[in-house]
Amino acid sequence: MRAQIAAELTIFASDVEATRAFYAERVGCTIADGPGDALVAERDGLRLRIEGGARPRKRGRKWMEEAGVLVTLLPDDFDALVSELQERGVQLLGGVTADEEGRRYTGFADPDGNLFEITGA
Repeated sequence: MRAQIAAELTIFASDVEATRAFYAERVGCTIADGPGDALVAERDGLRLRIEGGARPRKRGRKWMEEAGVLVTLLPDDFDALVSELQERGVQLLGGVTADEEGRRYTGFADPDGNLFEITGA
């Protein structure tokens, strides 16, 4: 029998309170105190651990390449999630695009430039 794997992604924030507000208000996560000074943001199977200590990154020419990690969200209803995030004030990066097979993509960044891609049919 193969072991099941659960995952938690840790995001380092330069301003933990701004990051808390972003994930709670814009993304719709529930926020709880985590271990130590960390916070935990959860929504629909996505679990993010938020810790302080990051240096803010400037959005420039190589900003996306310097992010290091891209989190891909796979919602069961692409349009509903994109609409909800936009209604909550999340700025999409470049709008919605589609590939040859009809799969659609869009994305957003949190206050520290951590990148999230939304992928769906």
